[in-house]
Amino acid sequence: MRKLKKMLAMGSKPNSSTFPELPDMVVLMRMGLGLAYGISLGLRDSNAGVGIMFGLNLVTIVPIVYLSQYLDADTDSYKSINFAGIPNALALMILVWLYFFTLAHEDEENALRSAVTQVVESVVEADEGSVEDAGEAQPVTDETEF
Repeated sequence: MRKLKKMLAMGSKPNSSTFPELPDMVVLMRMGLGLAYGISLGLRDSNAGVGIMFGLNLVTIVPIVYLSQYLDADTDSYKSINFAGIPNALALMILVWLYFFTLAHEDEENALRSAVTQVVESVVEADEGSVEDAGEAQPVTDETEF
């Protein structure tokens, strides 16, 4: 609870000695933003690359603005607070987006499943026939000049 109060205190000017947990809190903030935006993309049936680019901007810029404008944090005293947790938040956003998008498109998923099953069955049947006939085939030899 103490960490949350420090995180929400406007103009508290934290640095690495007064609030060493700030990078972890920023990573959690980014993960929360990625989770919320991923759910939003999945429920809105978004299917373009613009969603990924906007999500990257969201999980990157919003925490930086929060740190510099709201908290007035000394970001130079931290090692890499500006970009900590961005790949994790982006991966979570895409994972949640795909999950909810797939839930909304069950019919297309079933059609893809049946098409893949038919292809696999036809390949397996073709391979079984060629394996039985393989013993009867004549050996292939290369013709040489000698």
